Amino acid sequence: MAHGYPLELTFHNVEPSDALKSAVQAHVNKLEKFHDHIIGCRVSIEMPHKSQKAIGNPPDVHIVVRVLGKEIVVSREPKHDGHKKAATDAYAVLEDAFLVAQQQLKDYRCISHGDVKTHRAVAANDL
Repeated sequence: MAHGYPLELTFHNVEPSDALKSAVQAHVNKLEKFHDHIIGCRVSIEMPHKSQKAIGNPPDVHIVVRVLGKEIVVSREPKHDGHKKAATDAYAVLEDAFLVAQQQLKDYRCISHGDVKTHRAVAANDL
């Protein structure tokens, strides 16, 4: 799917693959459903130098989504999270990072359209 904005995809210390590129593209396509005014998107998939020798460690994923008036930044570094359920491969880390980006886009859309203010005003009037 062609976008009206640049999609920048970079790989650092990770072998770029068509499968990973396709997965990123699919996630970006989903983001467009949550905000129709995306003006740029940058995705970086990287394996820190100290982890290169550790086979099976998932890479870090960094996403920057630009919309009018806002830049949404999401970073997922599973080996630093300390969660027992940390993602175990690049695709799972991508999924997790893009889910966070989707939520932030939805939240920003609600705020920019005044939806959040309206809900707060209704709640205050109910008191």
